[in-house]
Amino acid sequence: MHTRITGGPPGTGVPLDKLPVPARLILMLNGVSAEMSLLRAGAFVWPAMNEPAEHRYGRVVAAHLADLAIRGHLWLSYGGVYEGPAGLMASLHPDAPVPSAPDEAMLLDVVFGNADTVRLASRTDGRSWDLLSEFTHQQLKADGLACNRRDRYRTVRLLLRMRRWMRTYAAEGAPWTADPRLHLVGYPYAVLFGVENGPLAWPTPPDEEVYLPSLLPVACTMAINDLHPGDPA
Repeated sequence: MHTRITGGPPGTGVPLDKLPVPARLILMLNGVSAEMSLLRAGAFVWPAMNEPAEHRYGRVVAAHLADLAIRGHLWLSYGGVYEGPAGLMASLHPDAPVPSAPDEAMLLDVVFGNADTVRLASRTDGRSWDLLSEFTHQQLKADGLACNRRDRYRTVRLLLRMRRWMRTYAAEGAPWTADPRLHLVGYPYAVLFGVENGPLAWPTPPDEEVYLPSLLPVACTMAINDLHPGDPA
C-alpha cells in the first residue's frame, strides 16, 4: 500500500503532508483504488464511520455503486411509483466491462440478479448481503490484512488520514471545474466517508457526465435493512 501511494519504500520521496492537499489526495486516491475495492476499504473504516451501525453497510455499498456508475458499469435514475430513495433505479450498461474484482462481481449479482434494471430499495435479500460482507472479509484474510495487526492498523490510519484531507479540501468549496479528475476519482470515497452532501460537500460531477443522486446511501440502506417506503431510514 505504501509503495503504491508514494512511489517508493517508506522514507523515500517527499512526505505526503508536505505536498499541496490536491496533490496528496490524487496520489492517495489512485493508490488506494489500485490496492483495494470500495467494499474492502469500507470494511477497514467501518468502526470509525459517523453513521448508526445499521446504516454503515448501506454507505459502503453506495460508495461502490457510485464507483461502478463512474466507470460505466451502470447508471442511476428515478422512476416507478415510488418517490425519494425508494424510487431510485439502477440499470446495467449494455456494454459494461466485465468486473475484474470478485467482490465487485458478487455485488452486481446481489443487486441485479438476472435483471437489467432494478429498484435498489427492493433488493432486500438479507442473506445475499450477508454473504457479500462475509466474502469481503474472507478476501481481507486471504491478503493477510485481517490477521496482521500492524498492516491493518497502518491501512486504517492511512484511510482515516485520507478522509481528514478530503474533508479539509471539500471545506474550501472548490468548484467541479477546478480539478475534474481529482473530483471524479474522489467522489466514491466522499460517499464512503460521508462528505458527499451538505454545505461542505465534495464536488459532485455534472449530471450530464454521470448522475450520482445524493439519496443513493439511503436507498442502499433500505435494501440491506429491508425497509419499506415510509419506514425511517
